[in-house]
Parts: sequence; structure tokens; C-alpha cells
Amino acid sequence: MNLCKNKKVRAALLFAWLLLASYAATAGALASAEEAKHGVAIPVLNYHSIGVAPGNTYVLHPDTFARQMDYLAAHHFTPLTLDEFASVLEHKMPSPAHPVLLTFDDGYANNAEVALPILQKHKFPATLYLSTGLVNTPGYLTWPQIHELSAAGWDIASHTVTHPHLPKLSKKAQRVEILAARDKIEQELGKPADTFAYPYGDYNRTTLRLLRKAKFRYAFTILEGWASSDQPPLQLHRIVVDSQKPFEDWVQQLTEDTSK
Repeated sequence: MNLCKNKKVRAALLFAWLLLASYAATAGALASAEEAKHGVAIPVLNYHSIGVAPGNTYVLHPDTFARQMDYLAAHHFTPLTLDEFASVLEHKMPSPAHPVLLTFDDGYANNAEVALPILQKHKFPATLYLSTGLVNTPGYLTWPQIHELSAAGWDIASHTVTHPHLPKLSKKAQRVEILAARDKIEQELGKPADTFAYPYGDYNRTTLRLLRKAKFRYAFTILEGWASSDQPPLQLHRIVVDSQKPFEDWVQQLTEDTSK
């Protein structure tokens, strides 16, 4: 009798476990389908120089930058690598509760000297959009520093060679600016550099065609709001971090998607 009873209990427990597993799988599939239906949105923060230059919108004081990174850590944000960002946006991996992509434009020396140690404190990755023609000039990164950033987990990608207003250039000149920068980065680091950020946020139809033909995966604008899977992949939005705005405004931009 006891043996029979035990078999029935085991069978019942097994059935219950299978039922729960089936429910979990179904719920996960429904959640993924719902996510895909409505799209995924991720705040992409756009930094430039981390230093001291009162009144300069694009130069963020190191103490403010440290405060912002402390906020991300304290509120359980997950800074992503570019591959993780793409996987979340393309529904290939579930999004963490609070994803964010940290990007730096141009290639200022203080990205390595000031920003890197602050990010390493929290083990945060970041992405640098590099204008390769600025490398080794006063105030900008050297190639050894860029190698240091790459070794520390930063993604390095193209921001053109000379940081021009691309729509003012011929098709040939645009192609050189975009592709020469990518080629230089890939030669130096031995890694793909297949995303892009538009200098000044400027682009035209020619720019988009060139990027598509060269098989760039994503390109970032400075259109305000979060990047979303509902946006064209070569016209993703970013949040330009303005050093003149109060900290509370930065928090609001980070937590509320204004691109909808």
C-alpha cells in the first residue's frame, strides 16, 4: 500500500512540475512575443569630454560624471556592451531590468584618464565613437590609450576621420570619412567596428546609403530620446548629456522615454 501510495505521490509531483515548466515556458514565449510586438527601448547616453570647462555644454565635470555613475550603480542599471545592446534590441536575449548604453564621442584624452577609472570602479563597459584624425593631437587620445580602453572592455567604433558635417561633403568624400576611420580602427584593434555615430548628428540620404552598403549594423544620431527597435537601425536616438542641466533633468531623461 505504501509503495503504491508513494508512486502516486511521485507521479502527482512530476505532473505538477511538468505543468509549471510548461506554464513558465508559455509565459516566457508570450512575454517575448509581447516585447517584440511593442519594441524594446534603451536609453543611450552620449558623453563627450569629462573635464573642467565652465559653460561648455559638452564638457562634464568629473564629479558630476562620478555622481551619475554612482546613481546607475545604486539604482541597479546595467550598462551594456555593443553586442549586448544589439542582442537586446534584436530580441536575441532578454533585457535586464534597467539597461543603458554609455557612449563617448570624438576621442578626448580624458575619456581614458578620467572616465575610465570611474567606470572601472563599477565594472561598467562603454563605447567610444572615435574620430581617427584627432588621435595623437593635443587633448585627444593616443593609440596606446585607445588600446587600453579596448582591453578594459570598451567598444571602439567610427565617428569619421576629421569630424565633418557629412551632408556638406560629396559622396566620395563621405565614403572616405566613414570607411577610412572604420578600417583604421579595425587594423589597430583587430576587432569589428561596424557601428557609427554621426558627427554633429548630421546625415543625409547619401550617408545612409553608404552605411547600408558598407553593412554597418547601427548608427546613432543625436535625436532626443531612447534608442528603440521601432527606429530605423541607422537612425537610433541618443540622450546628449548636457553639462548645464540639473542632475534631476539627467535622471528624468534616463528614466522617461521622450521619443514616444
